[in-house]
Amino acid sequence: MTSYKDNAETAASQGNYAQAVEAWKQYFSQHPVEETEGAFFAEAALTAFHAGDNKLATDWFDQARYKNFSSPEMYTTLTKIYHSQGNLSKELSALEFYTTHFSDVPNEIYSRLFEIYDEIKMDDKALAVWGKMSEASKNMVPHLEDYFQINQKKENREVCDSVSLVLLQKDPKNVDALEWNARKYYVKAENRYEEQMEKYNQNKTTKQYRILLKQLDLVTADFKKALPYLEKLWEIDPGKKYAGYLANIYTRFGNEKKADYYKKYLK
Repeated sequence: MTSYKDNAETAASQGNYAQAVEAWKQYFSQHPVEETEGAFFAEAALTAFHAGDNKLATDWFDQARYKNFSSPEMYTTLTKIYHSQGNLSKELSALEFYTTHFSDVPNEIYSRLFEIYDEIKMDDKALAVWGKMSEASKNMVPHLEDYFQINQKKENREVCDSVSLVLLQKDPKNVDALEWNARKYYVKAENRYEEQMEKYNQNKTTKQYRILLKQLDLVTADFKKALPYLEKLWEIDPGKKYAGYLANIYTRFGNEKKADYYKKYLK
């Protein structure tokens, strides 16, 4: 019986995983389960995984767990198997087990946890895991996009401001980041414009007029900040979605020709 185990390990070391699996099967068929160490089942399961037999690998891993055996390699492999099977709940359980039972958790575990938490809308857990991810992983555009959207839902405006700029450095045509900055400056300008015009209309004095002119300079400055973002969005999607913003800006600028151009898209 020991020779079957030795044969399995020798075959696996030579890359002959199918042969190694057959040797493990012979070993287990002649060795009582209750007398077999969990580590042997885990070792055999890894061989089955490398041989491309995920079902057998999970069966043997289950035996190892039944024997209260666990190892980082075992759970890393289980996450890969469950991921390939599209079994999100089991993959999540394996990932969480890894983070709570082993030290030196690799970044790939935290990154995948972040992706799953985001997918299943567990935003608080996703944000907690974000702090444990490597800087390289955080700076991947898909992760930045997910992190940005989570913080939008959480109304963490300062975080969104900074992340949106990082996104635009990496992807100048990122629609979410462009829209965030366009709306940020547009809304600020439009709100100021309406507020100051209302104040002036209620109190048409020389003093209030001077205040209005100073405030309108600030309005113009913010509209000019919004404009480049809106122009890029227009290049990506010319049409009704952004026409209203552009038409209003040029109306505020007193450029009726350009305002009329965008107004045509609103009909």
